Amino acid sequence: MSDSPAYTQLLTLIAARSQNWVRQQINLLDPTSGLDDAADAAVAEIALTAQVCGGFRGTEAPLQVFLRNRLGAGPGPSPEWLLASRSSGLEPGGLPERMMRSGPSDPALLAEAEALLRQPVPDERLTDQSVDTYARVLALCYRFGAERPRFARARTYGDAFANCLRFADWAERRGRLMPLAQMVFCLYLIDPDHDASAMLADVIASQRPDGSFPMRMGFGTAEGTGLALRPTLAVLLALHAAIYRRWSSPRPGLSMAA
Repeated sequence: MSDSPAYTQLLTLIAARSQNWVRQQINLLDPTSGLDDAADAAVAEIALTAQVCGGFRGTEAPLQVFLRNRLGAGPGPSPEWLLASRSSGLEPGGLPERMMRSGPSDPALLAEAEALLRQPVPDERLTDQSVDTYARVLALCYRFGAERPRFARARTYGDAFANCLRFADWAERRGRLMPLAQMVFCLYLIDPDHDASAMLADVIASQRPDGSFPMRMGFGTAEGTGLALRPTLAVLLALHAAIYRRWSSPRPGLSMAA
């Protein structure tokens, strides 16, 4: 089913609805008055998602157009990477933040990332935050799909894949939508031919009428708009990975530090 044209069309429609919702959030920004810290963090998250979606599509993504039209970013190579380099929402000095600033090609950082990806984490120690950190580190190692990392140990790929499957199962059992979407994206990074349609079914069933996604799985989850941005962006990444499977644009110029 995951390769059928009808299924791909369904995922494309769901992604389009979510992108339209994100567009509405972008339109609420007032670039003439400057952005506060919360808005700046939101722009960084949207900008990074937009660039990655464009990479999978092989052409400019709608989110990139929305951002440029609203914030007045001029033409040029990947201005979104510069916005995303602010590492908004990341723990200062944490591994994801250091990788965002220095780039995943740093041998010491890659070794540290590889150790984290191989390490099994007991279910009782799993949290949304720990899964988020794992997902960010893995995505940075893969440059969000633009290239395959050269880990020192061949087993790292399998260990990371097994961890992602286990974390996804944890998220499904606890009804946590964002960690599940993040793990779907990570599974496709490791193995673009993996069939994650069963996991995606749980995710897309939670899309709200306005196109956004809640933090918890389940239709009509009572959460404010402010809490919907990050899970909606996470689902957009998972959907693009499921639809396009592989990066189609030239590799972005990283490090992501401005």
